[in-house]
Parts: sequence; C-alpha cells; structure tokens
Amino acid sequence: MKKVFFIFFLLASNYVFASKNHPFHTSVTEIVYNEKDQLWEVSIRLFQDDLEAGLSAFQGKKFQFQPNIDADELLAKYIKTHVGFQINRKLQTPYRYIGFEPQKDVIWVYLEIPTQQQFAGVYFENSLLVDVFPDQTNLVHIARQDKKKSYLFKKDIPVILLE
Repeated sequence: MKKVFFIFFLLASNYVFASKNHPFHTSVTEIVYNEKDQLWEVSIRLFQDDLEAGLSAFQGKKFQFQPNIDADELLAKYIKTHVGFQINRKLQTPYRYIGFEPQKDVIWVYLEIPTQQQFAGVYFENSLLVDVFPDQTNLVHIARQDKKKSYLFKKDIPVILLE
C-alpha cells in the first residue's frame, strides 16, 4: 500500500510541478549516492512562489528571485535551518551548499554530502516551508545502487528515523 501511495504521489507531484497554479504545497528531494565521487548528491525541487514566501518570512522582508539578485547566501542559510540530520535533537548540516537553478516555476537547490556512510538509523529533518504553509509536504527519496527508500515529511512530522 505504501508503494502505491508513493507512486501516486510521484505522478501527482510531477503534474503539480508542471502546472502554474498548484493545489497544494510540496517539495521533492532526491538524495542519490555517487559511487565514483563517493558522495551523496542532493537535489531539492521547490515551487518558486512558495520558496519566495518562505524566504520572505525567513528574512522578515519581501523576497523575489530576480536575475540581478544574489540569493545564494539567503537560500543556503534557509536550507541549513530546515534540512539536515538530527543528533541529540540538534540539527546538523554536514553538507555543502552547491547552488540553485531556476526552471520555469520551480527552483532546484543542490547540495553534496561528502561521506560513504549509509543513512540507516539516522534521524533526518526536512521542515522546508512548513512554517509558512500548514499543508506543506516534503517528499524525500534516498537511493544507493538498487536500493531506494521514500519518506514523507509534514508539519507535524518534520523528523523521521531513516531505515
């Protein structure tokens, strides 16, 4: 049943990300192990208008992505505040912020985690945009070789123990 839900959610999220007016708030994060470079590559896909609202609330003034505005510093701080691993109930962010890429109505954010370790048994936090949108869901897929796990984070479930 879980697999059917996640397949449906993936298909729905692709449709939703393709449309201008989206009926719900969601992000999709892919964490894939790169065997050659021995690091985890992280790609986060967010709706641009949702992320602008989140960054506006985060910095306390209106924010919009524009060609001549450098958003990397603000975006890196925001991501480090909402995405990472929890150790002793404290958020740790052992990753490198690579940058972001705007595409139509979405923003891609890229990170790297320089480790060979598996994430099983580790608490992961993804609380992106939950403080701005109560219905926000954050879907996370973790893949290494042929093994793939998916997790659904929400306002009331911002931290999950990875299997």
